[in-house]
Amino acid sequence: MGSGRRTLRYESFDEVMPDVERLLRGHVTVGNWSLAQICHHVAAVLRRHVDLPASTPFDPSDRVPEGVKRHMLEAGILPPDIEAPAVTRPDAAGTEREEAEALRAAIAYYRGSRGPAITHRIFGPLTREEWDRFELVHLAHHLSFVVPAWSEDDAGGRGEG
Repeated sequence: MGSGRRTLRYESFDEVMPDVERLLRGHVTVGNWSLAQICHHVAAVLRRHVDLPASTPFDPSDRVPEGVKRHMLEAGILPPDIEAPAVTRPDAAGTEREEAEALRAAIAYYRGSRGPAITHRIFGPLTREEWDRFELVHLAHHLSFVVPAWSEDDAGGRGEG
């Protein structure tokens, strides 16, 4: 994975917040955003995907080929160089705890919804199962830049990285 990132794959939304809780006990970030900013961004994306109406226009030229979409869903790796929409960029974020709790609420909101009605701006039409997989890949992508500052032996964590 490089750059000091950890290898991370979530199979269920139930795995995300326990991982975030472990990170709140101590971590280092190896990317451009803090843990609070990452939580802010992924929470905003989860809510945005549920809240945007099906009629939301997207530029079809931004779409990736079907093979890239399949690879993302199967391998769990986002293609490089995808720019976050401005409204989801974490220019101002709260504390780590505040943003972690906002992420917890956003995951519950997403899971309690009927799912996104929109077509994904990059990956095109997705089934609910594919949306869930995408959201887990997106969460893992960003949280892979946050590395626990303790070992598995110290805290009983997952020890990825």
